[in-house]
Amino acid sequence: MKQLGLIVAALALGISSAQADFTQGLLARWTFNDASSEAKALTGDVGGLVLKRGGIGRDQEFKLEADGSVLLGAGVFLAADAVNSASEKFGVLADGCTVWCRIQYLDFPESTPTFSFGLENSLKPANWSELILTPFYTPKGIGVRAKGPEKLETGMASGHLAFNKDGYSNMAVVFDGKVKKLRLFVDGKSAERNSPMTKLDAFQSLMLGRLKESSGQRVRIDEIRVYGAPLSAEWIDEIEPVSAK
Repeated sequence: MKQLGLIVAALALGISSAQADFTQGLLARWTFNDASSEAKALTGDVGGLVLKRGGIGRDQEFKLEADGSVLLGAGVFLAADAVNSASEKFGVLADGCTVWCRIQYLDFPESTPTFSFGLENSLKPANWSELILTPFYTPKGIGVRAKGPEKLETGMASGHLAFNKDGYSNMAVVFDGKVKKLRLFVDGKSAERNSPMTKLDAFQSLMLGRLKESSGQRVRIDEIRVYGAPLSAEWIDEIEPVSAK
């Protein structure tokens, strides 16, 4: 019955697993393929939203790569403030959504978890309590956390998923308030946690790079997408990144 509910939701958005790639239900996408200028690279090709660059700390490297990716030093962050819970378009993410990213980690901190993309209740790197829906890196692998209203939250203390240390990994975080589930997908592997909340807490932006004020990590991001529905493993597996021309 739960899977049936997901199928019904997907059909309502016009999403079909027979598609080669998903654009129906896709609210925002950044491919970084137009490297002719920073402004063009940071403007989404779906939704037309702009990522604004900022930075804290020493590592402020920012580079548009020839392969259509963006390199972010450990102190750099990109924020799309139009992706917020007060928005009519993006407020629906609080009930259920998917954030998908093709990402490469360029260093491997041994001490503290690092957060490199997701929904945040801030326009700049903040503390743990402002991270609303995001995966996180640890030396043991990738985990996920989500925060709801009234200090409700869920996440992974164990069972972290392995990722590609030598190249890109395809990752997705999925929140489904209807069935109270939080899911993580990394390169075809998945983990699921029960959630105590039916909605995500308020968020002010989609953020990439350094999300947490106290820690950062060098990353290369090829593409990021925001869907207005919780996608299944089958649909996520069929997502194909847009190649640079």
